[in-house]
Amino acid sequence: MLPIVLVETDRDDFDTPVVELWRGDSFVGMVFYDGTDSIVQIYPAGEGDVHDLDVNELQTLLDTAVRIVDPDAVDGELEALHDATAADDWGSEHPATVALLGEFDPLAVHRTDDGEGFFDRTVAHLFIAKCEELGLAVVEMEGFDMVSGELTAIPALDLAVTPQSIMSWPEFRTYANATASTTLSSWPHRESIAIAFVFQQPDAEIIVA
Repeated sequence: MLPIVLVETDRDDFDTPVVELWRGDSFVGMVFYDGTDSIVQIYPAGEGDVHDLDVNELQTLLDTAVRIVDPDAVDGELEALHDATAADDWGSEHPATVALLGEFDPLAVHRTDDGEGFFDRTVAHLFIAKCEELGLAVVEMEGFDMVSGELTAIPALDLAVTPQSIMSWPEFRTYANATASTTLSSWPHRESIAIAFVFQQPDAEIIVA
């Protein structure tokens, strides 16, 4: 079953962004803000058919969508992240990066001497979703075979997403993360694969995970 990806859009009849839910070429539904609450609409899969949705995946997607459509959600979260940053004395690090690495650093299956982390497939999907949730963009992703702690790059498993001048930052962020999620789903499903990430902050700084 293909994963559901989020696509942020602007519509003339909405004052705030609308998030569309897609599974491949199939439109699943949409999330929007009605001025008071965040609303989700799930559409039929086809005549006499329905969408089968994984509860955990859907919950993660909806949490992310709410942060995109609700104008107050991001401000509140970033304020909390700024408070956490100050408390931990992380200096000038972007609060979203602090939150991301604080959560995922312990989940790396391998880390090089210079600090680059590698993640298994399940954690990698969560990493991409968390980037979208925190307003970060996965711009590079590379797959390796890891056997007995030794890493070997797999040439075919390599993704680089180039910034598009016609896109706003929110549009590019969602585009990059959706591309990374779809690409990761197409990579081989074997336990030896470890994934490395490079992500971009809203201020355009590039960070190696």
